[in-house]
Amino acid sequence: IGAPRTGTTHLYQGLRQHPQVFMPDFKEPMFFAYEGKSRPWAIDTWQDYQELFRDADRFIARGEASTLYLWHPNAALNIRRQIPDVRLIAVLRNPVEQYTFQRLLNMEPYDTFEAALAAEGERQQSGASAFLRYTEIGRYGEQIARYQTLFPPEQIQIVLNEDLQEHPDQVFSAIFRHIGVDPSFEPNLEQRTNPSGIPKKKALYERLKAGGRKVKGLIGTEWAMKLSGALDRRYLTRPHVSKDTYNTLLSLFRADILRTQELIGRDLSHWLVPMEDRSY
Repeated sequence: IGAPRTGTTHLYQGLRQHPQVFMPDFKEPMFFAYEGKSRPWAIDTWQDYQELFRDADRFIARGEASTLYLWHPNAALNIRRQIPDVRLIAVLRNPVEQYTFQRLLNMEPYDTFEAALAAEGERQQSGASAFLRYTEIGRYGEQIARYQTLFPPEQIQIVLNEDLQEHPDQVFSAIFRHIGVDPSFEPNLEQRTNPSGIPKKKALYERLKAGGRKVKGLIGTEWAMKLSGALDRRYLTRPHVSKDTYNTLLSLFRADILRTQELIGRDLSHWLVPMEDRSY
């Protein structure tokens, strides 16, 4: 169910490899966020959504990976209405880091973190794309509380991005157990997909990515994602954020981080460390 830029594509790829799990090629249908609302990038009817899983009857677990379900105010209720016994997985990341990497999406018109942050209030009022409302997306506490109100705790699994990076085998085993499939299966996790960064040569990078999207129908989803990942690893570099901006964001998220750690029962004090005191 999210959140964006937290490792959900890596999780999606690992789940797709399990022989008892079906994940459609369409990673993010966004149906439960935009049901009945025409969006070019979303499925908006239950019939079309069910069609995604037409060939999935032989699998024990069936799912998808729309990253806006955690954030969207109506998604949790829509999910419970259609599939009340669903098993949910949310991946969380230090929201300051999530903000800095989320801003790298091609739709962002501003050149600096500071300018994008200054536009946040106006964007929220105007109903701009959720992917451009960074501090809103990163407030996990209120989002998790919404799901915990509607679903029992055994149906919700919370994963931290740092655990997914440092202990992927343990995380995937726990996830497989959570969704009722063989937990001993070990997916191939050698290559990261959909990494974050700033293009070294933006025009060339965008042309190559556009070309990759055009041939997706010919080479299939798996190879298309491998190609995209190879381009990302070659052309993306880690962004720079100033100490003042980092700490400003930290102050914005502080109260919600404290609420989140209480809700999920995990110590998140390492998310609250100012930039000058962090070790990388």
